[in-house]
Amino acid sequence: MSDSQDKVRDEIAQLESENASLRAEIRSLRTFIDSMQNLMEAVEQPLPEAELMELLSDVLGNALHTINASDGSLLVLDEDTNELVFVITHGEAAKEQLAWQRLPPDEGIAGWVAKHRRATIVNDAQADDRFYPALDRELGFRTDSVLAAPIIGGGRVLGVIEVLNKKDDKLFTVGDQTLLTLMCRFAGELLFTVLQQSQGEK
Repeated sequence: MSDSQDKVRDEIAQLESENASLRAEIRSLRTFIDSMQNLMEAVEQPLPEAELMELLSDVLGNALHTINASDGSLLVLDEDTNELVFVITHGEAAKEQLAWQRLPPDEGIAGWVAKHRRATIVNDAQADDRFYPALDRELGFRTDSVLAAPIIGGGRVLGVIEVLNKKDDKLFTVGDQTLLTLMCRFAGELLFTVLQQSQGEK
């Protein structure tokens, strides 16, 4: 086979690989758009609390799929103690052990995000001073990378969505952060609605 034929074959293989990547990205974006549509509809027409929590669980699952990460959690802020509580979890970590666990005030990357009201990317969690290793030790889990964004509703920080360990040894990107921040914005409106309903506010 001539050098020119080899070159053409390599170019075709590269194009096929790029096309496969683009198709996968389009599928992920469609999942994201569907998730956002469901959130917007829920904000406009409030659902019962149980259905809202199921929807938020779906949002977290879609976030993991779109961002291509293995694990994630939705934590809600307990305003009486200033602790973050694990309410919804997805992924490889032991859900039963993680459910309703509490992070001490301002601890961990999620605590930092809640305190500073802004998202962050940490692609080497073990080397970051903000990382809270106690849960990893308790669960027999290893957190390598973290993407977290605050859930804000009614001007208040209501919680944090935290996504862990991007797959295929890849790094979280600013694009991933933007997608998660958008999801958190709508999740914040939903949680604020739940809080208003539970407190009997009008």
